[in-house]
Amino acid sequence: MLISRIISFGLLKNQHHSIIACTRCFLSSLSHVSLSNNDNNSKQSISSTKQTDDNNEWLWAYLRDRKSFMDLSEEHRRRVVEIEVQTLRESGDRIPEVIPEERWDELLNLPTIESRKTLYGYLFLRELYRKRRSAVVATNDIRRAESSKRRQTLLAEGKPPTNYPGYSSIFRHLGRQHEKLVREQLLLAPARLGEMLVIDCGFEQDHAKQHYLSNLIDQIQYLFADVTRYHSPSFVYLCNLSLRGRLRTAFEQRAALENMCFETTESSYLDIFPREKLIYLSPDSNNEMTTFDHDAVYIVGGIADITGKKPLTFGKAKRENIRHQRFPIDRYVKFGGGSGKSLTLDQVYNILMTLKHTGSWVDAFKYIPDRKVIERYSERTDNKRHDRESFGPKIGLNS
Repeated sequence: MLISRIISFGLLKNQHHSIIACTRCFLSSLSHVSLSNNDNNSKQSISSTKQTDDNNEWLWAYLRDRKSFMDLSEEHRRRVVEIEVQTLRESGDRIPEVIPEERWDELLNLPTIESRKTLYGYLFLRELYRKRRSAVVATNDIRRAESSKRRQTLLAEGKPPTNYPGYSSIFRHLGRQHEKLVREQLLLAPARLGEMLVIDCGFEQDHAKQHYLSNLIDQIQYLFADVTRYHSPSFVYLCNLSLRGRLRTAFEQRAALENMCFETTESSYLDIFPREKLIYLSPDSNNEMTTFDHDAVYIVGGIADITGKKPLTFGKAKRENIRHQRFPIDRYVKFGGGSGKSLTLDQVYNILMTLKHTGSWVDAFKYIPDRKVIERYSERTDNKRHDRESFGPKIGLNS
């Protein structure tokens, strides 16, 4: 009912505009042309309105018979989406000003208006972010131009050039290139020591929707931003990354992968690392992880949070005959009834690095958001439970 009302409203509005246009054309012809020419123009306008009615006959049949959106041809679906976008924009919904061409294929394959409105909202936020980003870039360009003029003025006066207004400083100004060099220096030591973390990007075909890939890229970028938090972070490998896949294309639209200091390869981790060193982290594994193994190479599945997901990582570890483990989350954290236990890539990375540096699961699980947690267990309580489980049967207590 909603889509029929929207499209019928758009059609009535288009017809109203066409009638007004024909009326204006008819009145202008009355004032400048003879009566015979006016009759010809009126006949042409009537024929044009009849032609538009004939062209829109499929749309009236679509609304009258309540046909499925996917039963229409691609051209007709595009026309329906255009009317839908115009009507929703005028009604005050969050609709982007321009829909990117690469999004039209996904938009035309969404069967319901609710799913299309979800994509409209996502594109609206992305467009708003790009506008804000362009405004920040323009402000930075103006600031750099003013700084360059100030430096030229200082050089002309014989003074030392500096970016600090009004005074000189012994400290050097650090820009983005210097920050990148600092990140690379932090990653050189773990890369030389062989401490690796693998993100398996081989689940691209399981992400049916484009915004799942965008969510996955966001998580990888958040992971890269947390590298400087640790004095010896593990070096990150992006394996099974197809050179012509959708994930690589979406990465290139955001930022170049070379700027993240990650090792990207199309090869599998089985071709790079020994099989006996690999450990696949999967929430569906029946092997509980106890401590951080500095000689192991941990693998994390590159999967965004999907409702009703299948045990993809566990199944892949079983097929490839790789060791698999899961975090002992239930021993330290009690989740809420409506919250899922799935973790993002940056949360998994922070948990592993905190466990690597401190050896404490309590400190590591602090990176699980509080919105998902009802209660956090202390390490002392957990140690008592371990003692009861190990020594209880020996002294006659129930385990």
